[in-house]
Amino acid sequence: MIVAQERAIRAGLCASGIAALVLALGFFQSADWATELWPWEDSPLSFIFLASILAAIALPALWIGVTGELAAIQAGALELSLTYGAVFVYLATLAGDPGQPELWPYLVAFGGACASSVAAFAWSRRIPWRDERRMPNLVWVSFGALAVILTAAGAILVLDADIFPWDLRSETSVIYGFIFLGAAAFFAYGFLRPRWPNAAPQLVGFLAYDIVLIGPFIDRFGEVSGRQLASLIVHTTVLLLSAALAFHCLFVYEPTRLGSPKR
Repeated sequence: MIVAQERAIRAGLCASGIAALVLALGFFQSADWATELWPWEDSPLSFIFLASILAAIALPALWIGVTGELAAIQAGALELSLTYGAVFVYLATLAGDPGQPELWPYLVAFGGACASSVAAFAWSRRIPWRDERRMPNLVWVSFGALAVILTAAGAILVLDADIFPWDLRSETSVIYGFIFLGAAAFFAYGFLRPRWPNAAPQLVGFLAYDIVLIGPFIDRFGEVSGRQLASLIVHTTVLLLSAALAFHCLFVYEPTRLGSPKR
């Protein structure tokens, strides 16, 4: 029974990861079938950012599903619980506003997603770790720094401050802020519980996020100036540094390289 349940969960994680990747591709290409799922009209760059977030969710789900390290669900489930819960509350405050679209389907979707994420977090905390390796000190320090940076950026976006290298509509800024705050919890959880399986999914997800965004960000350098250029430089620098960290740990550093023996 336990083995069958584990196989079902792993299969579900892989299926959800693949579905998220398909949706990420749709947003990246601004395909109508994907962008129509977003409640507001928005810019192609905003949809590309959503694609990067979906890719960053998809790859950790696939990693956990393939490796079977089900205890690693904890950090991602906590992140999604906070993000979905905050978005649900925010949309509830907008519902009924004559200037807003019909939001009740989104309230149902985000409410259900929040509840399922909370349940997954509570369930996964009872799962023993298979891999006892500690995350490298550089990763541990980086996770602490990322938690602080994302908390600050998320709070600023929720307040609708203009810190992105393109113009955001107010609703998009607030939701991006909740996404950043959820991601801050993701990295903080790894910082407080510094096991390698608490780092690998985050790094895989961050690498996916970086790969989706780096091309569009580089292309934008010829299109912006002033504040947006400064913002673009900061965002691109973070992308390159985080990608280098993830690549080094996942593909170069022998103790944590993918496929290296567990200790």
